[in-house]
Amino acid sequence: MNIALRVFASWGLVITLATPLCAHTFTYLNGHTVDAEFVALAGNQVTLDISGKPVVVLLGLFSAVDQKFIRDSATAGSNPSNPAALATDKYVMPANRRSIHEWVTGDGVQDDASGVAKAFTAARNRAFTLVIDCPVRIHIGMDISRPVFIDNDTSVEFTEHGLFLVDNVMVPAFVIANSSSIRLLNWNIEYVGGLPIDDRALLGYYDQGVFIKKDGYAQPAFAFNGVVAQWLTKNRGLQFSRGATAQWHGPSNLTAIFYMIGSSSDVIFNHFRMFVPKSSGGHQFIPMAFTALVEFNSNQVVTREKPLNAANASVPSNIRFDDIELDGYYFGWQGTFHGATFHNIRAYRYGDLQDENGGNSGGVGKWFAPPHLFYLNDNDAACVFRNENIHISDVIDHGLRVGVARDRDPNHTSGYANSLKFGGVNSFIDHYRSDRPDGLADILNCNNVIISDVEATYDSSFLNDIFPGIRFPGPAANIGLPGKSIVNLTIRNLTLVDKAAVTRKRPVYNSTTPLNKNITLENVKVELHKWAGDGKIDPTFRGENNHIDIKYIILPKI
Repeated sequence: MNIALRVFASWGLVITLATPLCAHTFTYLNGHTVDAEFVALAGNQVTLDISGKPVVVLLGLFSAVDQKFIRDSATAGSNPSNPAALATDKYVMPANRRSIHEWVTGDGVQDDASGVAKAFTAARNRAFTLVIDCPVRIHIGMDISRPVFIDNDTSVEFTEHGLFLVDNVMVPAFVIANSSSIRLLNWNIEYVGGLPIDDRALLGYYDQGVFIKKDGYAQPAFAFNGVVAQWLTKNRGLQFSRGATAQWHGPSNLTAIFYMIGSSSDVIFNHFRMFVPKSSGGHQFIPMAFTALVEFNSNQVVTREKPLNAANASVPSNIRFDDIELDGYYFGWQGTFHGATFHNIRAYRYGDLQDENGGNSGGVGKWFAPPHLFYLNDNDAACVFRNENIHISDVIDHGLRVGVARDRDPNHTSGYANSLKFGGVNSFIDHYRSDRPDGLADILNCNNVIISDVEATYDSSFLNDIFPGIRFPGPAANIGLPGKSIVNLTIRNLTLVDKAAVTRKRPVYNSTTPLNKNITLENVKVELHKWAGDGKIDPTFRGENNHIDIKYIILPKI
């Protein structure tokens, strides 16, 4: 028997392979090959058998020929029109189905928050599939007792008549905390709330309908963090002592409709519509749709001294988003995932926190974080929790801007609302379209990332000539920290168009981190009407073995 012995090092994998040559030879985009047997395709995650051990790799990292081979080899019953969704999901939702009408009035007017919480609790542990078949108002506001916790093995499916109306302010609407095997299908969520322009003006929060006066900023968020700790103690065996509590992630994240933390895993969000009324102004937009953040694992004692590391804590993993539509929002996704797919994403009206007249962009004191459709970043300063095995594909950010850019003075900036802000490892972003005037992307610290087939327009004059279309922010030029750099990044087949009459900021900006390595920009085109910036238009990339190929096209003057 012929035996192949190979050491394969690519995309962060080091595999010693000893397998019969009758196995299929898979070819990766960078030309490397590996002999293996195909096992399964789940969304965009491919499981291969290599020497009897399962290895999971993103589908997008294979050659086009092998991507077809993998899809053709997948188990019967796949759905070509919805490839990343439920067809390959082996989880069987409970056949027993019960209507939300058993717990709520379902007229969309009366507050049904209490009934919804009871229904979700009853549906956990595979008791039944909860069916939302009527309009349901969930009044949360600033009440820390009202967010709905989604527990293990919960399945919730909407019919065409199902609708949740939510109004959470500085606390989430739904919480997934160290929970797994959750299926949320065909949801319709209408947001009818709005954030305060001044997070210090709330002067407290509500708890079970009673107002608790409390000075300081973002008090509902601070108080709700204690509720999360209590739930984890009661339901997940976490004991907080000596001043410890649940992880604090800042007020912006606590505004999310879906707040996912810790070891939450195997969660599918499929066919979601999240929107505000057509008449809503930019001050009434969804603050954040989804967030995923680090938390301590279940069944342990947590003190303030306990290290937040991979042995003690986790970020959400194996999370799938398919066919998601956002209309009227600030943030789409923010946080950190270990294994996540985002497929068929459509985004329409967006903005930044603002008052009812469109002023105070970013809030008083710019307390609200600069928003993006995707903001996926390291979850800690030491880069222990990084985005891993992420695949973002088939995205159209229509970029229907409401409001103005938050920064006008280049010497006093807090950030801008470009479409994609991403850092991670072993990840792939493809077929991405953005028409945001705020710009396309910030590329953060990353390793083994491919970004391909991207089209974007932006307007540098809308940004007051302060920010570029694509930026590579990182540590200062004289700092070289492990993980704080860009390594093995490929950007190919990208077109960026500045719609401004005159471009004064480099469309693709510099990357000055000294530990950069193997950055490739291939078939990148930049179109603009007139260059009037300081110095040359080409960016500078520090580091080793970088290959930058950008073609500039001058459009007719406007």
